Amino acid sequence: MRRAYGKYLGLYFVQPYYLPVTSPRRRLVAASILLLLEAVAFALLVTESVTGALAAAGFTCVSLWAHLVLHEFGHLIVAKLLRLPVIAVRIAPFTGWRNEVWIRPAPSATALPLRMVLFYLGGPMTNLLTAAVLGTATASTSTPLTRAALLGAALVAALLGMANLIPGKSPRSDGRNLLRWLFAPTATRAALQAGYYQEEVTRTLQTIARGKVGDHRLGNPVRDGNDPRLALAAFQQRWSTGHTQSAADLIADAERLAALARADSTDPAAAAAIAQVLTVQFGLWYLYAAAVNGSPVEHQEVLEISELAQLAFHAQPHMLSARVAMSLAHLLNQQPKHARSLLLDIRPSVDPPDLFSVAFLLRAIAECYLGNHADADTLIRAAGGDYQQLTQVVTAIQAAHAVRPLFAPAPMADT
Repeated sequence: MRRAYGKYLGLYFVQPYYLPVTSPRRRLVAASILLLLEAVAFALLVTESVTGALAAAGFTCVSLWAHLVLHEFGHLIVAKLLRLPVIAVRIAPFTGWRNEVWIRPAPSATALPLRMVLFYLGGPMTNLLTAAVLGTATASTSTPLTRAALLGAALVAALLGMANLIPGKSPRSDGRNLLRWLFAPTATRAALQAGYYQEEVTRTLQTIARGKVGDHRLGNPVRDGNDPRLALAAFQQRWSTGHTQSAADLIADAERLAALARADSTDPAAAAAIAQVLTVQFGLWYLYAAAVNGSPVEHQEVLEISELAQLAFHAQPHMLSARVAMSLAHLLNQQPKHARSLLLDIRPSVDPPDLFSVAFLLRAIAECYLGNHADADTLIRAAGGDYQQLTQVVTAIQAAHAVRPLFAPAPMADT
Protein backbone atom coordinates (compact mmCIF):
# COMPACT_ATOMS: atom_id res chain seq x y z
CA MET A 1 0.00 0.00 0.00
CA ARG A 2 2.72 2.41 0.92
CA ARG A 3 4.26 2.69 -2.56
CA ALA A 4 1.11 3.20 -4.58
CA TYR A 5 -1.04 5.04 -2.09
CA GLY A 6 1.30 8.01 -1.89
CA LYS A 7 0.97 8.60 -5.63
CA TYR A 8 -2.81 8.54 -5.56
CA LEU A 9 -3.13 10.68 -2.45
CA GLY A 10 -1.13 13.36 -4.23
CA LEU A 11 -3.99 13.71 -6.70
CA TYR A 12 -6.41 14.64 -3.96
CA PHE A 13 -7.86 18.07 -4.82
CA VAL A 14 -10.18 19.19 -2.07
CA GLN A 15 -12.38 21.87 -3.63
CA PRO A 16 -12.22 23.96 -6.82
CA TYR A 17 -12.29 27.29 -4.99
CA TYR A 18 -12.27 28.68 -1.49
CA LEU A 19 -11.27 32.08 -0.17
CA PRO A 20 -8.74 31.59 2.67
CA VAL A 21 -10.25 31.42 6.12
CA THR A 22 -9.65 34.26 8.55
CA SER A 23 -10.73 33.71 12.15
CA PRO A 24 -12.77 36.37 14.03
CA ARG A 25 -9.87 37.02 16.40
CA ARG A 26 -7.42 37.62 13.57
CA ARG A 27 -9.91 39.87 11.81
CA LEU A 28 -10.41 41.87 14.99
CA VAL A 29 -6.67 42.25 15.52
CA ALA A 30 -6.09 43.22 11.89
CA ALA A 31 -8.94 45.73 11.96
CA SER A 32 -7.71 47.23 15.24
CA ILE A 33 -4.16 47.65 13.94
CA LEU A 34 -5.41 49.20 10.71
CA LEU A 35 -7.68 51.54 12.64
CA LEU A 36 -4.81 52.64 14.86
CA LEU A 37 -2.48 53.26 11.92
CA GLU A 38 -5.14 55.20 10.04
CA ALA A 39 -5.93 57.31 13.11
CA VAL A 40 -2.28 58.17 13.65
CA ALA A 41 -1.82 59.02 9.97
CA PHE A 42 -4.90 61.23 9.87
CA ALA A 43 -3.97 62.96 13.11
CA LEU A 44 -0.52 63.77 11.78
CA LEU A 45 -1.31 64.62 8.16
CA VAL A 46 -4.80 66.09 8.24
CA THR A 47 -5.58 69.39 9.97
CA GLU A 48 -8.74 68.16 11.64
CA SER A 49 -9.71 67.14 15.15
CA VAL A 50 -8.63 63.83 16.59
CA THR A 51 -12.31 62.82 16.71
CA GLY A 52 -12.64 63.48 12.99
CA ALA A 53 -9.47 61.57 12.28
CA LEU A 54 -10.76 58.57 14.23
CA ALA A 55 -14.08 58.72 12.36
CA ALA A 56 -12.32 58.71 9.01
CA ALA A 57 -10.10 55.86 10.15
CA GLY A 58 -13.16 53.91 11.23
CA PHE A 59 -14.76 54.44 7.80
CA THR A 60 -11.64 53.13 6.12
CA CYS A 61 -11.55 50.05 8.32
CA VAL A 62 -15.24 49.31 7.77
CA SER A 63 -14.57 49.49 4.05
CA LEU A 64 -12.44 46.36 4.44
CA TRP A 65 -15.59 44.31 5.03
CA ALA A 66 -17.27 45.93 2.04
CA HIS A 67 -14.26 45.03 -0.10
CA LEU A 68 -14.46 41.40 1.06
CA VAL A 69 -18.09 41.28 -0.06
CA LEU A 70 -17.20 42.89 -3.40
CA HIS A 71 -14.39 40.36 -3.84
CA GLU A 72 -16.83 37.44 -3.60
CA PHE A 73 -19.35 39.31 -5.72
CA GLY A 74 -16.71 39.59 -8.44
CA HIS A 75 -16.09 35.84 -8.39
CA LEU A 76 -19.83 35.20 -8.51
CA ILE A 77 -20.52 37.51 -11.46
CA VAL A 78 -17.69 35.98 -13.51
CA ALA A 79 -18.89 32.47 -12.68
CA LYS A 80 -22.40 33.34 -13.85
CA LEU A 81 -21.18 35.03 -17.03
CA LEU A 82 -18.96 32.07 -17.93
CA ARG A 83 -21.63 29.52 -16.97
CA LEU A 84 -19.50 27.86 -14.33
CA PRO A 85 -21.84 25.85 -12.05
CA VAL A 86 -22.18 27.66 -8.71
CA ILE A 87 -23.29 25.34 -5.92
CA ALA A 88 -22.71 27.51 -2.83
CA VAL A 89 -22.21 31.15 -1.92
CA ARG A 90 -21.39 32.26 1.59
CA ILE A 91 -20.62 35.88 2.40
CA ALA A 92 -20.32 36.61 6.12
CA PRO A 93 -17.51 39.14 6.63
CA PHE A 94 -18.35 39.83 10.28
CA THR A 95 -18.34 36.19 11.39
CA GLY A 96 -15.82 33.41 11.58
CA TRP A 97 -17.32 31.66 8.57
CA ARG A 98 -15.36 31.39 5.39
CA ASN A 99 -16.33 33.78 2.58
CA GLU A 100 -16.69 31.58 -0.46
CA VAL A 101 -18.05 31.09 -3.92
CA TRP A 102 -18.00 27.35 -4.50
CA ILE A 103 -18.12 26.19 -8.10
CA ARG A 104 -18.11 22.71 -9.58
CA PRO A 105 -16.91 22.82 -13.19
CA ALA A 106 -16.81 19.67 -15.29
CA PRO A 107 -13.18 18.61 -15.86
CA SER A 108 -13.90 18.11 -19.57
CA ALA A 109 -15.66 21.46 -20.03
CA THR A 110 -14.74 23.51 -23.11
CA ALA A 111 -12.01 26.14 -22.59
CA LEU A 112 -11.96 25.34 -18.87
CA PRO A 113 -8.44 26.71 -18.17
CA LEU A 114 -9.34 30.14 -19.61
CA ARG A 115 -12.66 30.21 -17.80
CA MET A 116 -11.02 29.26 -14.50
CA VAL A 117 -8.33 31.92 -14.92
CA LEU A 118 -11.02 34.54 -15.45
CA PHE A 119 -12.94 33.22 -12.47
CA TYR A 120 -9.97 33.53 -10.14
CA LEU A 121 -9.24 36.99 -11.53
CA GLY A 122 -12.82 38.10 -10.87
CA GLY A 123 -12.40 38.84 -7.16
CA PRO A 124 -9.02 40.61 -7.22
CA MET A 125 -9.92 42.64 -10.33
CA THR A 126 -13.14 43.79 -8.66
CA ASN A 127 -11.08 45.05 -5.72
CA LEU A 128 -8.62 46.83 -7.99
CA LEU A 129 -11.44 48.40 -10.02
CA THR A 130 -13.06 49.58 -6.78
CA ALA A 131 -9.75 51.09 -5.72
CA ALA A 132 -9.53 52.98 -9.02
CA VAL A 133 -13.09 54.31 -8.64
CA LEU A 134 -12.47 55.46 -5.07
CA GLY A 135 -9.19 57.06 -6.06
CA THR A 136 -10.91 58.95 -8.88
CA ALA A 137 -13.70 60.06 -6.53
CA THR A 138 -11.21 61.95 -4.38
CA ALA A 139 -10.91 64.54 -7.16
CA SER A 140 -14.58 65.50 -6.75
CA THR A 141 -14.32 66.42 -3.07
CA SER A 142 -12.64 69.43 -1.52
CA THR A 143 -12.82 68.27 2.09
CA PRO A 144 -9.37 67.05 3.20
CA LEU A 145 -10.79 64.56 5.67
CA THR A 146 -13.20 63.02 3.12
CA ARG A 147 -10.45 62.86 0.55
CA ALA A 148 -8.17 61.08 3.01
CA ALA A 149 -10.92 58.61 3.95
CA LEU A 150 -11.60 57.79 0.30
CA LEU A 151 -7.92 57.35 -0.38
CA GLY A 152 -7.62 55.07 2.66
CA ALA A 153 -10.52 52.94 1.45
CA ALA A 154 -8.97 52.82 -2.02
CA LEU A 155 -5.68 51.69 -0.51
CA VAL A 156 -7.42 48.88 1.40
CA ALA A 157 -9.15 47.71 -1.80
CA ALA A 158 -5.90 47.80 -3.78
CA LEU A 159 -4.01 45.89 -1.09
CA LEU A 160 -6.74 43.24 -0.88
CA GLY A 161 -6.79 42.78 -4.64
CA MET A 162 -3.01 42.55 -4.98
CA ALA A 163 -2.66 40.28 -1.93
CA ASN A 164 -5.07 37.79 -3.49
CA LEU A 165 -3.03 37.76 -6.70
CA ILE A 166 0.12 36.75 -4.83
CA PRO A 167 0.51 32.94 -4.96
CA GLY A 168 0.15 31.57 -1.45
CA LYS A 169 0.77 28.19 0.11
CA SER A 170 -2.92 27.56 0.67
CA PRO A 171 -4.69 25.51 -2.03
CA ARG A 172 -7.42 28.15 -1.82
CA SER A 173 -5.16 31.00 -2.90
CA ASP A 174 -6.44 32.90 -5.95
CA GLY A 175 -2.90 33.59 -7.11
CA ARG A 176 -1.81 29.98 -6.72
CA ASN A 177 -4.80 28.65 -8.63
CA LEU A 178 -4.28 31.26 -11.35
CA LEU A 179 -0.75 29.97 -11.92
CA ARG A 180 -1.91 26.35 -11.90
CA TRP A 181 -4.53 26.94 -14.58
CA LEU A 182 -2.18 29.13 -16.62
CA PHE A 183 0.97 26.99 -16.62
CA ALA A 184 -0.26 23.46 -15.80
CA PRO A 185 -3.81 23.21 -17.16
CA THR A 186 -3.59 19.51 -18.00
CA ALA A 187 -2.37 18.52 -14.54
CA THR A 188 -4.91 20.82 -12.89
CA ARG A 189 -7.75 19.28 -14.90
CA ALA A 190 -6.53 15.85 -13.79
CA ALA A 191 -6.41 16.98 -10.16
CA LEU A 192 -9.94 18.37 -10.43
CA GLN A 193 -11.23 15.09 -11.82
CA ALA A 194 -9.35 13.14 -9.15
CA GLY A 195 -10.92 15.32 -6.47
CA TYR A 196 -14.40 14.56 -7.73
CA TYR A 197 -13.53 10.87 -7.89
CA GLN A 198 -12.36 10.98 -4.29
CA GLU A 199 -15.74 12.42 -3.29
CA GLU A 200 -17.36 9.34 -4.83
CA VAL A 201 -14.92 7.03 -3.05
CA THR A 202 -15.70 8.79 0.23
CA ARG A 203 -19.45 8.38 -0.33
CA THR A 204 -18.93 4.67 -0.88
CA LEU A 205 -16.81 4.35 2.27
CA GLN A 206 -19.43 6.16 4.33
CA THR A 207 -22.05 3.73 3.08
CA ILE A 208 -20.12 0.63 4.07
CA ALA A 209 -18.81 2.05 7.37
CA ARG A 210 -19.73 0.18 10.52
CA GLY A 211 -19.68 1.19 14.17
CA LYS A 212 -19.92 4.94 13.74
CA VAL A 213 -19.09 6.96 16.84
CA GLY A 214 -19.25 10.60 17.85
CA ASP A 215 -16.42 12.85 16.82
CA HIS A 216 -15.65 13.63 20.45
CA ARG A 217 -14.63 9.99 20.99
CA LEU A 218 -12.31 9.74 18.00
CA GLY A 219 -8.67 9.22 18.78
CA ASN A 220 -5.52 8.34 16.92
CA PRO A 221 -5.80 5.07 14.93
CA VAL A 222 -2.20 4.32 15.85
CA ARG A 223 -3.05 4.11 19.55
CA ASP A 224 -6.63 2.88 19.51
CA GLY A 225 -5.64 -0.76 19.27
CA ASN A 226 -8.08 -1.80 22.01
CA ASP A 227 -11.05 -0.47 20.04
CA PRO A 228 -10.77 -1.23 16.31
CA ARG A 229 -14.03 0.53 15.51
CA LEU A 230 -12.77 3.76 17.04
CA ALA A 231 -9.57 3.36 15.05
CA LEU A 232 -11.53 2.85 11.83
CA ALA A 233 -13.83 5.81 12.50
CA ALA A 234 -10.86 8.05 13.27
CA PHE A 235 -9.09 6.95 10.11
CA GLN A 236 -12.15 7.71 7.99
CA GLN A 237 -12.47 11.13 9.57
CA ARG A 238 -8.83 11.87 8.78
CA TRP A 239 -9.30 10.72 5.22
CA SER A 240 -12.41 12.85 4.68
CA THR A 241 -10.37 15.88 5.80
CA GLY A 242 -7.16 14.66 4.17
CA HIS A 243 -5.98 18.19 3.32
CA THR A 244 -5.33 18.73 7.04
CA GLN A 245 -3.22 15.60 7.38
CA SER A 246 0.07 14.69 5.72
CA ALA A 247 0.10 11.87 3.17
CA ALA A 248 2.71 10.00 5.20
CA ASP A 249 0.47 10.02 8.29
CA LEU A 250 -2.53 8.73 6.34
CA ILE A 251 -0.46 5.97 4.77
CA ALA A 252 0.94 4.93 8.15
CA ASP A 253 -2.56 4.87 9.63
CA ALA A 254 -3.83 2.68 6.79
CA GLU A 255 -1.03 0.17 7.24
CA ARG A 256 -1.57 0.00 10.99
CA LEU A 257 -5.29 -0.51 10.44
CA ALA A 258 -4.50 -3.37 8.06
CA ALA A 259 -2.31 -4.95 10.72
CA LEU A 260 -5.10 -4.49 13.26
CA ALA A 261 -7.56 -6.27 10.96
CA ARG A 262 -5.20 -9.25 10.68
CA ALA A 263 -4.61 -9.50 14.43
CA ASP A 264 -6.06 -12.58 16.13
CA SER A 265 -7.29 -10.47 19.03
CA THR A 266 -9.51 -8.31 16.81
CA ASP A 267 -13.22 -9.11 16.75
CA PRO A 268 -14.07 -10.72 13.35
CA ALA A 269 -16.86 -8.24 12.64
CA ALA A 270 -14.57 -5.28 13.37
CA ALA A 271 -11.79 -6.85 11.30
CA ALA A 272 -14.23 -7.32 8.40
CA ALA A 273 -15.32 -3.67 8.62
CA ILE A 274 -11.71 -2.49 8.49
CA ALA A 275 -10.90 -4.85 5.62
CA GLN A 276 -13.90 -3.64 3.61
CA VAL A 277 -12.99 0.02 4.02
CA LEU A 278 -9.33 -0.45 3.10
CA THR A 279 -10.10 -2.77 0.18
CA VAL A 280 -12.71 -0.46 -1.35
CA GLN A 281 -10.66 2.68 -0.76
CA PHE A 282 -7.48 1.31 -2.26
CA GLY A 283 -9.19 -0.83 -4.88
CA LEU A 284 -11.20 2.02 -6.35
CA TRP A 285 -8.08 4.16 -6.55
CA TYR A 286 -6.19 1.36 -8.25
CA LEU A 287 -8.98 1.22 -10.82
CA TYR A 288 -8.61 4.95 -11.36
CA ALA A 289 -4.84 4.80 -11.66
CA ALA A 290 -4.99 1.94 -14.15
CA ALA A 291 -7.81 3.31 -16.31
CA VAL A 292 -7.08 7.05 -16.23
CA ASN A 293 -3.33 7.23 -15.61
CA GLY A 294 -2.35 4.01 -17.38
CA SER A 295 -0.48 2.74 -14.31
CA PRO A 296 -1.05 -1.03 -13.79
CA VAL A 297 -1.34 -2.22 -10.22
CA GLU A 298 1.81 -3.71 -8.78
CA HIS A 299 1.80 -7.39 -7.87
CA GLN A 300 2.38 -6.80 -4.15
CA GLU A 301 -0.49 -4.30 -4.01
CA VAL A 302 -2.86 -6.85 -5.55
CA LEU A 303 -1.80 -9.45 -2.99
CA GLU A 304 -2.54 -7.08 -0.10
CA ILE A 305 -5.93 -6.12 -1.52
CA SER A 306 -6.77 -9.80 -2.04
CA GLU A 307 -5.84 -10.70 1.53
CA LEU A 308 -8.00 -7.94 3.00
CA ALA A 309 -10.91 -8.72 0.69
CA GLN A 310 -10.80 -12.40 1.68
CA LEU A 311 -10.88 -11.40 5.34
CA ALA A 312 -14.00 -9.30 4.84
CA PHE A 313 -15.75 -11.79 2.57
CA HIS A 314 -15.23 -14.80 4.81
CA ALA A 315 -16.71 -12.96 7.79
CA GLN A 316 -19.73 -11.48 5.95
CA PRO A 317 -20.17 -13.31 2.61
CA HIS A 318 -23.77 -12.17 2.12
CA MET A 319 -23.16 -8.44 2.70
CA LEU A 320 -23.10 -6.38 -0.49
CA SER A 321 -20.21 -4.33 0.90
CA ALA A 322 -18.13 -7.50 1.34
CA ARG A 323 -19.04 -8.68 -2.16
CA VAL A 324 -18.07 -5.30 -3.61
CA ALA A 325 -14.70 -5.56 -1.88
CA MET A 326 -14.18 -9.12 -3.09
CA SER A 327 -15.18 -8.21 -6.65
CA LEU A 328 -12.56 -5.46 -6.67
CA ALA A 329 -9.93 -8.01 -5.67
CA HIS A 330 -11.07 -10.38 -8.43
CA LEU A 331 -10.91 -7.59 -11.02
CA LEU A 332 -7.39 -6.68 -9.95
CA ASN A 333 -6.49 -10.38 -10.31
CA GLN A 334 -7.88 -10.51 -13.88
CA GLN A 335 -10.75 -12.73 -12.78
CA PRO A 336 -13.80 -10.93 -14.24
CA LYS A 337 -16.03 -14.03 -14.16
CA HIS A 338 -15.63 -14.32 -10.39
CA ALA A 339 -16.17 -10.58 -9.98
CA ARG A 340 -19.37 -10.73 -12.02
CA SER A 341 -20.70 -13.77 -10.16
CA LEU A 342 -20.52 -11.89 -6.85
CA LEU A 343 -22.57 -8.98 -8.20
CA LEU A 344 -25.38 -10.78 -10.03
CA ASP A 345 -27.82 -10.59 -7.13
CA ILE A 346 -28.05 -6.84 -6.55
CA ARG A 347 -31.25 -5.64 -4.90
CA PRO A 348 -31.79 -1.89 -5.47
CA SER A 349 -34.83 -1.88 -3.20
CA VAL A 350 -32.88 -3.41 -0.30
CA ASP A 351 -29.23 -2.42 -0.64
CA PRO A 352 -28.08 1.20 -0.08
CA PRO A 353 -28.39 3.25 -3.31
CA ASP A 354 -24.79 4.42 -3.31
CA LEU A 355 -23.50 0.89 -2.82
CA PHE A 356 -25.61 -0.79 -5.48
CA SER A 357 -24.63 1.96 -7.95
CA VAL A 358 -20.97 1.15 -7.34
CA ALA A 359 -21.76 -2.56 -7.63
CA PHE A 360 -23.44 -2.03 -11.00
CA LEU A 361 -20.39 -0.13 -12.27
CA LEU A 362 -17.96 -2.77 -11.03
CA ARG A 363 -20.01 -5.43 -12.73
CA ALA A 364 -19.91 -3.28 -15.89
CA ILE A 365 -16.10 -3.44 -15.71
CA ALA A 366 -16.27 -7.22 -15.46
CA GLU A 367 -18.60 -7.34 -18.46
CA CYS A 368 -16.14 -5.19 -20.42
CA TYR A 369 -13.37 -7.69 -19.72
CA LEU A 370 -15.63 -10.52 -20.81
CA GLY A 371 -16.46 -8.73 -24.07
CA ASN A 372 -20.09 -8.04 -23.16
CA HIS A 373 -20.07 -4.33 -23.96
CA ALA A 374 -23.83 -4.10 -24.51
CA ASP A 375 -24.42 -5.51 -21.02
CA ALA A 376 -21.86 -3.05 -19.64
CA ASP A 377 -23.75 -0.14 -21.20
CA THR A 378 -27.00 -1.40 -19.70
CA LEU A 379 -25.40 -1.59 -16.26
CA ILE A 380 -24.00 1.92 -16.59
CA ARG A 381 -27.50 3.21 -17.28
CA ALA A 382 -28.89 1.20 -14.36
CA ALA A 383 -26.31 2.76 -12.04
CA GLY A 384 -27.72 6.21 -12.73
CA GLY A 385 -25.71 9.41 -13.03
CA ASP A 386 -24.69 9.95 -9.41
CA TYR A 387 -21.24 8.41 -9.91
CA GLN A 388 -20.10 10.32 -12.97
CA GLN A 389 -16.38 10.00 -12.31
CA LEU A 390 -16.54 6.27 -11.67
CA THR A 391 -18.67 5.94 -14.80
CA GLN A 392 -15.90 7.65 -16.75
CA VAL A 393 -13.42 5.18 -15.30
CA VAL A 394 -15.62 2.34 -16.55
CA THR A 395 -15.83 3.97 -19.98
CA ALA A 396 -12.05 4.35 -20.10
CA ILE A 397 -11.59 0.68 -19.23
CA GLN A 398 -14.13 -0.29 -21.87
CA ALA A 399 -12.24 1.66 -24.52
CA ALA A 400 -8.73 0.58 -23.48
CA HIS A 401 -9.34 -3.08 -22.75
CA ALA A 402 -8.81 -4.19 -26.33
CA VAL A 403 -5.43 -2.44 -26.40
CA ARG A 404 -3.69 -3.80 -23.31
CA PRO A 405 -4.44 -5.26 -19.88
CA LEU A 406 -4.70 -2.67 -17.17
CA PHE A 407 -3.95 -4.80 -14.14
CA ALA A 408 -1.00 -6.97 -13.16
CA PRO A 409 -2.28 -10.48 -12.34
CA ALA A 410 -1.55 -12.13 -9.02
CA PRO A 411 -2.54 -15.59 -7.75
CA MET A 412 -5.56 -15.81 -5.50
CA ALA A 413 -7.61 -18.77 -4.33
CA ASP A 414 -11.15 -19.02 -5.67
CA THR A 415 -14.01 -18.37 -3.28
